Amino acid sequence: MRIKKVSLFQKQIPMICGRFSCSLEPGVDQAEVVITRIETECGLVGYGESGSVGGYPNYSTGILASSAEMIERHLMNKDPRNLNAIQHIMSMIDGHGAIKAGFDMACWDILGKSEGKPLHEVLGGKLQDKVPLYRSIPTEAPEDMVQSVKDWRNEGYSMFQLRVGHGDIQADLQRIAGVISKKQSDEIYTVDVAGHWRVDEALFILNTVKDLDFTIEQPCWTVDDCMSLRQRISFPMKLDNSLNSVHDVMRAYANNACDSIVIHLNKFGGITSSRIARDVATAGGLGITFSTQWGTEITTAAIIHLAMTTQANRLISTIDSHNYSSLTVATNDPIVVDNGYMWISDDLPGLAVSVDDKLLGEPVKVIQ
Repeated sequence: MRIKKVSLFQKQIPMICGRFSCSLEPGVDQAEVVITRIETECGLVGYGESGSVGGYPNYSTGILASSAEMIERHLMNKDPRNLNAIQHIMSMIDGHGAIKAGFDMACWDILGKSEGKPLHEVLGGKLQDKVPLYRSIPTEAPEDMVQSVKDWRNEGYSMFQLRVGHGDIQADLQRIAGVISKKQSDEIYTVDVAGHWRVDEALFILNTVKDLDFTIEQPCWTVDDCMSLRQRISFPMKLDNSLNSVHDVMRAYANNACDSIVIHLNKFGGITSSRIARDVATAGGLGITFSTQWGTEITTAAIIHLAMTTQANRLISTIDSHNYSSLTVATNDPIVVDNGYMWISDDLPGLAVSVDDKLLGEPVKVIQ
């Protein structure tokens, strides 16, 4: 089996839950994804995806151009089922997980379809039938964030990520205190700063709210600054933005830099590297959250398969990324979200997502 044709699509995903603040963006109301469609000479087709917002060169135009060049130069006519060979080639390009993620994901989709098995079986088998969700709460006025939590609580969510760090620290204090002071006994909160506090600001804020119950996520930009802070606070530490590879996870574990990590499938380069990072973190006793920088049902399905094959005592949460946008590319309603959990609706082969090529529109780039 050989790769005959690769099509790359650039799609806008309008957000349905307000504006989100990311590392380099004070607030965005839409993002973009690059979707990869791999067609083999025997007719099997696989789909992958990489979400983008912030972090040069990882905007969609940069992802698409670099992905196209990588595929055209190094990956055409390869057997997509030979993930080891594919990964070896892509590993020769240092970093830049976002340009690899869509291709890697599509290869796994083809592998599953070629064997007639859902991806979780190809990955070694399920350890759980459904996976827990967190809900991300955008940076807003404290009272609006409190209301957002109430609304999502009514939908069955009990894990919440509060986004702060894009205003003055007094405003962040009000947001954290305003929401988490109303925490219910079964709820879990993470405060995601996206690296925007200095160490002294983080110390001031966290000492001020030291009686509240939450995990602090990426309070400062570098691992070294987060490690310095970690030694002086009592809150559990989660690393996110500063982790982009398996090597980063190994370094964080070796230096006791955190208690848990976030694995972004697009930043890590897709399923292959994310699975390795997951296994390293699992062996080290770290908690794991699977996430992405935006995505449709394609990425959410990949997250579910990875999460279902993760030890339950290591998995913290996942994200239903497709529900943050009105864009859909699937025809078969592949994902069920209910009462704070999600799962794949049918054990179809591969990712189990029936992608509608008409919804993708015309590709921006075709390689053959």
